[in-house]
Amino acid sequence: MPPLAERLELAETTLRALGRDAELPAKIGVHPRQPGSLAHAMPALLRGSTDDGGADLIGVKWIAGFPENPAIGLPTYHALVILNDARSGLPLAVMDAGAITAQRTAAVSGAAIKLFAGDRSGRAAAVAILGAGVQARGHLPVIGRLLPGASIRVADVDRVRAETLVTEARSVEGVGEATLAAGVREAVEGSDLVISVVSFGPNHQALDPRWLSPDALFVAVDYDMQAPASLARESLFVVDERDQFLATRAGGGFAGYPDPAATLGEALRNEMPRPAGRVLVSHLGVGLADVVFASAILERAKRLGLGVSLPR
Repeated sequence: MPPLAERLELAETTLRALGRDAELPAKIGVHPRQPGSLAHAMPALLRGSTDDGGADLIGVKWIAGFPENPAIGLPTYHALVILNDARSGLPLAVMDAGAITAQRTAAVSGAAIKLFAGDRSGRAAAVAILGAGVQARGHLPVIGRLLPGASIRVADVDRVRAETLVTEARSVEGVGEATLAAGVREAVEGSDLVISVVSFGPNHQALDPRWLSPDALFVAVDYDMQAPASLARESLFVVDERDQFLATRAGGGFAGYPDPAATLGEALRNEMPRPAGRVLVSHLGVGLADVVFASAILERAKRLGLGVSLPR
């Protein structure tokens, strides 16, 4: 995995390319029997700077999510990334995408934080994290780097899991104090930044927007599991990829949500100023980010002599 500074740069590269130099369809999915489960293919192409395609990136992420897995001791999600040569289609690498997903998602959140966290006049940020799983853990170093001295409050339905994340947060460089919140309301009240990373499932857990600060930044990694449509309607609403959001909404997700005002890539390219009031940024997760991160990992692995080279 590249170091954090490079991961943040890779995320911005991905976001700037969306809508310009990239090609990716909305997630192609099938629907297993378990309620709330999913299996998605996320192909992506990034066009590079050379006409022969030598600098292009092409690949696909395949991810399956089953929300009942933790009850039988398995992770909710399992995923692979496959990279191909963009000129011949020759397979280059197959990777476990678990760590890639966690780190690229946190880095995209980092882009949102850099754009919209706002000015606190020298005061350390108050951050709420809703959910204490793998995604929450991946966000800790991003918070520590971009919001040094930040205080973190963690809420999760599993108290032991939340306590574990609090303990880990206290050892992350740049993080100030970390505490356990009694619930979602206690976590988000007075917070400058709310990061929602609860598990997907059939039962949404929407919070009351009145609990949020008037100028809070809400980063929803979990679609609309916690962020209600009313919050999207009253905030500057930004997504990572517009077409994917519209396709998801047409399929029944994000019910009542408005069209997004912008994408993160548009905000980066246009140097969008942080407006007054609340900002809601919704992650849908784009396969291009997985491909960009996987390509960087492959190059590092080659230099370090890591991985298993298979016969062709």
